[in-house]
Amino acid sequence: MLLEVKVVPNSREFRIAKEKTGWKIFLSEPAERNKANAELVKRMEKITCRRVRILRGVKGRKKVLEIEGEEKENLGLLADAQRP
Repeated sequence: MLLEVKVVPNSREFRIAKEKTGWKIFLSEPAERNKANAELVKRMEKITCRRVRILRGVKGRKKVLEIEGEEKENLGLLADAQRP
C-alpha cells in the first residue's frame, strides 16, 4: 500500500491526524541527520505491525510511504492511532 503523508518534525509529541488534504504526522525528532525519518518509520511499523519504508520525499516534508499489507486494514490501524 502506498500512503502520502505530510510530516511536521520537531513537534512536542508524536501524533497522527487525518485532515482534508490527507494524513499529517507530527514527529518529536528534529529533521537533521535522518532522525525524523527514522522516527517516522519506527513509529509507523509499530502502529501497523508491518514493514514500512520511505519511497519518495526522504529530504522533504511530503513523503510517500510503502506499507506492506492491505490498504483497508492499514488505514483502519492509522485511524485507530489518531488522538481524539
